[in-house]
Amino acid sequence: MAVLAMAGSAAGCSLFSRKKPADTPAMIAARQAEDARIAHEVEARLAAEPSIGGGKVRAQVERGEVTLFGGVTGFGALRCAERNAGLVRGVRLVIDQLVLDPGPRDVRCLAPRVFPGTRTASQ
Repeated sequence: MAVLAMAGSAAGCSLFSRKKPADTPAMIAARQAEDARIAHEVEARLAAEPSIGGGKVRAQVERGEVTLFGGVTGFGALRCAERNAGLVRGVRLVIDQLVLDPGPRDVRCLAPRVFPGTRTASQ
């Protein structure tokens, strides 16, 4: 009886291992294309914000997780950058690595506007 229980538990081990199959080259290419699209849309949204401006913030994306690099002036611009990044379809997480320079606490942020070619979370 003990031998059967041990054999059953040993055989069941493979059922409980949660090894995820390796990604195929097509899956990797699709994920990289999606990450590139997200990065482009985040950077375009940020460049269109008057409180942030073009070229001041760079977005790095890996598996839908956006990390923002660069600098903004004031806490209002920081919140605006985070909010804009979070509105892009496919973003799962926004990580702030921005340098915060002294500036206004509140700014006029255009988010959550509909950006050309994108949809907000409410649509």
